[in-house]
Amino acid sequence: MNKDFKKLFGQNVCYYRKLAKLTQEQLAEKIGVSANTISYIERGKNSLHFCRLPLLADALGIDVYKLFVFVDLENDPDVLLKLIKTATLKEQAVIAEVTRTILAL
Repeated sequence: MNKDFKKLFGQNVCYYRKLAKLTQEQLAEKIGVSANTISYIERGKNSLHFCRLPLLADALGIDVYKLFVFVDLENDPDVLLKLIKTATLKEQAVIAEVTRTILAL
């Protein structure tokens, strides 16, 4: 399987998992795989069996097709804003501090 495809798919899984405020462990439990499997998928090291796609999408609260819509997650400001909104207050504080540091350069 194409490594770029697996990496992009994994980025989508990670993105939607964070939007759903699920840990890797929680998502793994919902779809019947190990937390390591979710980690491997998110890093593009492994793929998910086709029959588990509906379970994954359902657990993430999205339609299956969204897992295959690859956008530039690194450069899309809307994606960044959504991720920040789903972060904990502690994570948001860290993001703010890092942003201030970068902007001061």
